Amino acid sequence: MNKQFIKTIALVTLLTFGVALGGYAFTSGYSSFAELAAAEDPSSYNVKTSVVGSNTTILAIHGGGIERGTSELVQALGRTGKYNTYSFEGLKANDNGSLFIKAINFDEPKAVSLVNQSNYTVTVIGAAGDDEVTYVGGQNKLLAELVRLHLTTKGYNVKTLGIADRIAGVMDSNIVNKNKLFNGNYELGGVQIAISNGLRDKLVSDSGSLNNYSGAIDQALSQSWPTMTKLMNKVSKNNNYNGFMNRFNPEKKNFDKKVNKALEKGANNPTELIENVKEVTEE
Repeated sequence: MNKQFIKTIALVTLLTFGVALGGYAFTSGYSSFAELAAAEDPSSYNVKTSVVGSNTTILAIHGGGIERGTSELVQALGRTGKYNTYSFEGLKANDNGSLFIKAINFDEPKAVSLVNQSNYTVTVIGAAGDDEVTYVGGQNKLLAELVRLHLTTKGYNVKTLGIADRIAGVMDSNIVNKNKLFNGNYELGGVQIAISNGLRDKLVSDSGSLNNYSGAIDQALSQSWPTMTKLMNKVSKNNNYNGFMNRFNPEKKNFDKKVNKALEKGANNPTELIENVKEVTEE
């Protein structure tokens, strides 16, 4: 194996890892909550929940000192009184990153129970980088796009993540996607909002910025999304395809096709997206 080939392989590996790690601060952490609880003193972390009977739950699974600013945003959204909230918070004096559990492995019992009982779910996690950037992903592509549009309307830099991105949040095993089926039939999943370190620092240090940012997400969830779900009900049909059998539901492809068609039209603001969805549901 010649030196030039080795250099090429090394460069490709570096670039690949750089893309993968660029959005997410890498840490090993634990593979499950049971593993964490067995190794850590209970005083090193805290589980905080607020259940207000909402059909929407917002979670910070890396809160407190693990990914500073994530639980603060969830708490800000919770102050509206409209959403159930959950925060797993690191309380150590230092090295809170050791309490990290990947979203695809996060199985703290209270979080799992709350998500399983919710129609719609949103997780707020941290991303690397000093720039002020928000990355939006998750299986619920319509709600993710609404969140993106509401934030961009307020002037925030928001990027939509694809399947190949490390923090795309599209895997079935990600806790945010384990919510209830839409109308008991369709797996919409949830939305994962990853916020860069630079933007999280700003949100924590400036209450005005925090309120402005959380207000944009609140508008997506409380104003635009209810209108969207009413339109989507026209496509969804009640039938006997539940749980795993939903994957074989012949209506699922039609549902997904209309969602994708609405997104492909390209909306510049939330109102346009709602109009696009209305148009495809009436076809």
